Amino acid sequence: MTGYDVDVLVAGAGPVGLMAASRLAQSGVSVRLVDAAAGPATTSRALGAHARSLEIYDQLGLVGEIAPHGTRINTFVRHQGGQGKRLDFDFAGLPTRFPYMFNVDQVIIERVLRASAASAGVAVEWDTRLESFRQDDDGVTAVLSGGDGPDAARETVRARYLWGCDGGHSTVRKALGLPLKGEAAHTWLIADAVVHTDVDRDGVHWLFPPGGALMLFPFPEPGKWRLLDTTGEGRPEDPGQIARQFGAKLSQALERDTVVEDPTWASKFTIQQRAVPAMHVGRCFVSGDAAHVHSPASGQGLNTGVQDAYNLAWKLAMVVHGQADATLLDTYDAERVPIGQALLASTSAVMGTVMVDTTGGAAPESAESMRAFQYELIRNMSGLAIAYPDSPLTVPDDEPGEGPRPGERLTQLWADEAQSPGWTLLRARLRNPAWHLLVFAEAEGAGEEHAAAASASLPDWVETVTISRRRADDGEDGVWDPDGLVRDTLAAAEGDWLLVRPDGYLSARGSGTADPRAALDRLTGLRTTPPKRH
Repeated sequence: MTGYDVDVLVAGAGPVGLMAASRLAQSGVSVRLVDAAAGPATTSRALGAHARSLEIYDQLGLVGEIAPHGTRINTFVRHQGGQGKRLDFDFAGLPTRFPYMFNVDQVIIERVLRASAASAGVAVEWDTRLESFRQDDDGVTAVLSGGDGPDAARETVRARYLWGCDGGHSTVRKALGLPLKGEAAHTWLIADAVVHTDVDRDGVHWLFPPGGALMLFPFPEPGKWRLLDTTGEGRPEDPGQIARQFGAKLSQALERDTVVEDPTWASKFTIQQRAVPAMHVGRCFVSGDAAHVHSPASGQGLNTGVQDAYNLAWKLAMVVHGQADATLLDTYDAERVPIGQALLASTSAVMGTVMVDTTGGAAPESAESMRAFQYELIRNMSGLAIAYPDSPLTVPDDEPGEGPRPGERLTQLWADEAQSPGWTLLRARLRNPAWHLLVFAEAEGAGEEHAAAASASLPDWVETVTISRRRADDGEDGVWDPDGLVRDTLAAAEGDWLLVRPDGYLSARGSGTADPRAALDRLTGLRTTPPKRH
């Protein structure tokens, strides 16, 4: 059975599924996006967007839609003895245009991504549940149901691929028999409420009343905070009790009267620290909470899930379009499974260091240990250190040098550098979800013959971008880098080239007579010419 109704069926319309569907559709892949819920969520859930996720939203052209609805977080503040000690973020060695954490409600992220998906022709099919599926060598046959009970309308859909973005209780993961390996950790209480306090609103606050730890995360709305209690005490169904409990604990920790209004939302939950050993089986994939669940202490769940989707979408698109063999999809596991495993370790470390062990000093005390703790915390939370040096899609350097190296993200630069003429033009070009070959030609005519020769032998899914100090003539399509900042940031010389993946990671770089085609041939499963499609 090979007749298809759709290329990819995506189950789950949270931020991960929306990112998946949006990117697939923008790459010309037909998509259906279904969700069992009656409509979009309206209550708070995930709150923080970290630097790497903000870079992704920027590459998608969406950061401007998100920015007005959030709060920039520059510091952690640890309170003891009624005093707060700031641990300001230090991104030294981790250059980014977004050197901070950004508190923005998941509801906003989903709204922006829904609009992005809709602009690409994908509307969420609410009240539509993935009931069951079976896969064979050629595709996946799924049964969808609308409504509940024996009278629910059922539909059979034939898809090339099924992508499970359906959360911690994932139907896709369970049917594939993928175990969530790990353990249950702690039970916590969270609530969203207005708090009458004078603590700084540009930071996340740690407080340690007797018996447990509290955290406060600011919302953009005046006086509103996300509150977290690691003891798990309280009755979420009783807003007044929750308000009094948080008020008493905050007053004790801050050593001054603090009033908490009745929360608009409260929930108690048991933290799971689990991840799957593989993220795809045959023609079926899982991403986000369907693949890894963990403590929200460092706010990485939504961020990691969005990055999962950003990693896989372009690969699926290439395979669907016949530009790559299905072996390309194996790199999803190779690149993202280790990220999920590392996530469990880093979130466990955050819990053990700053959330749970309050009796022995919740955070390191010496200046040296504080700096080390700060560096590791920011490095892990930001996502900026995520790289794929051992991926089959990375051609390693024989002689590592300056600038981004293969396997690392390309845009390792600060905000002022990103606003230079060359980087402004290049970042706009990189928004096209294609492979890019960047070729450097510094003087008029110099290096351009090399660029033309290099691009002539490349497949049509690689877009060649010539970067030069010379302004392009009418009809030319290069990047003008008058101050040489793109060249300097990327540590490139005349005749150098860089091969960039659609997700913004550097796959290979070379110079002189080195042929980019050799780098493409090295990449697992990539075709040089598309096959005929039937």
